[in-house]
Amino acid sequence: MNDTPFVQMKERLARNPGVVLEKLAEGSNLTMAQLIECLPEAMWRKVDGRHCVAVLEALPALGDVTVIMHTADGIFEIGGAFPAGETGHGFYNLHGKQGLHGHLRAGRCQAVYLVERPFMGRDSASLLFANGDGGVMFKVFAGREADGSLKQSQLAALHALMAAHA
Repeated sequence: MNDTPFVQMKERLARNPGVVLEKLAEGSNLTMAQLIECLPEAMWRKVDGRHCVAVLEALPALGDVTVIMHTADGIFEIGGAFPAGETGHGFYNLHGKQGLHGHLRAGRCQAVYLVERPFMGRDSASLLFANGDGGVMFKVFAGREADGSLKQSQLAALHALMAAHA
């Protein structure tokens, strides 16, 4: 296997880890999951997708977060508490009455990444749920304090969540 594209991308992301990864994916032959793994190793952690439901079940306890779905045609951001849910009929069903609700194919999740990197001049922390094609299904970003800093309680909870499923 030719590692040159990976080496070049690792070098590029080491210089500028705050780029929009989806934009890089469009212009390269790498998947989003591969791009995440090209970030400096200190910026990401990965757990197997078999822990997807356990991770989803822990999210409501975080409080207000931002869920982002980024496609070629739009970027959708939903703020608020992540809704509780349950598995049924092949989906993880989100029971939100307002805001975020719907049905996730949790069985397609192959990996959950915790990514901590600078973005648009600020620190960011997010969980990225990746499918078997290397695409990102959706992202859940940690909330911010009034001064724009990350909520440290959420950051600690995300670290503990990843450690529990490592």
